[in-house]
Amino acid sequence: MEQTRAVVISVTVLMLGVTLLSGPLVPGVTLAAEPEPVALESGNATVSAVEIPERVTLQAGSYGAASYYLNAPAVHVKFSNLAGQPTLVYELTIEELGYSRTTNHFLDESAGNAYELTLASDTFTDAEIQREQYNGTVTVSKRDGAGHSVVATRNVTIAVVE
Repeated sequence: MEQTRAVVISVTVLMLGVTLLSGPLVPGVTLAAEPEPVALESGNATVSAVEIPERVTLQAGSYGAASYYLNAPAVHVKFSNLAGQPTLVYELTIEELGYSRTTNHFLDESAGNAYELTLASDTFTDAEIQREQYNGTVTVSKRDGAGHSVVATRNVTIAVVE
């Protein structure tokens, strides 16, 4: 019985000691390795072609839902050169609704020669949608070692589908 008790007390003291040593009680002591920094927006992305869809839709909700769902098709990007970890940005702006949505895509060499940019979905209320069609702008830009630049811009039609 004494041996079991000694083992339990020893393990408890050891756990408490390690916790206090690696915690805030002793500053500068850590038992964890520092994570390696990720060099986002580094390297280079040379875009050779961008295919932006002409039409985006606002689809009415089903079963009487008082909302519209944004459906922005993917943008297809082709590269002549991709190195490092650049970022591509897909942005949709609908000025008449005071709306802008941006989605960042973090790339690396595994993307290959082509990549499909998607935009996160969004919803609008019945009160916001007053027309059958809106004008919008899709912008694709990149951030890499050379800085930030717009790759392509296109005016698109946002069709309201009941």
